[in-house]
Amino acid sequence: LPKLIVFDLDNTLWTPELYQVARRVKAAPVAGRDVKLFPAAAAALHEIDTCDRWEGTQIAVASRTNQGDWARTLLDAFEVPGDPSRRLSDLVAYQEI
Repeated sequence: LPKLIVFDLDNTLWTPELYQVARRVKAAPVAGRDVKLFPAAAAALHEIDTCDRWEGTQIAVASRTNQGDWARTLLDAFEVPGDPSRRLSDLVAYQEI
């Protein structure tokens, strides 16, 4: 199994793309309202986080967005699937935004 899995953010982990959100709102988007996690992405993150098979595999995120602050804010706002006491940023070992 891989030691690192890198997820793109826009249209991989969540939708819509942040440049599309920037056309509609001026303030930072709200997780779950303005930007939503894809169900399959949430399921994949949950499996990597909880399944013994993936022990030792780290998660990274990457994005070429020009809304980097928004992306980091969303990572801090979205709950870890299956564990509302943690945030996606808690799962992410590396960021390239």
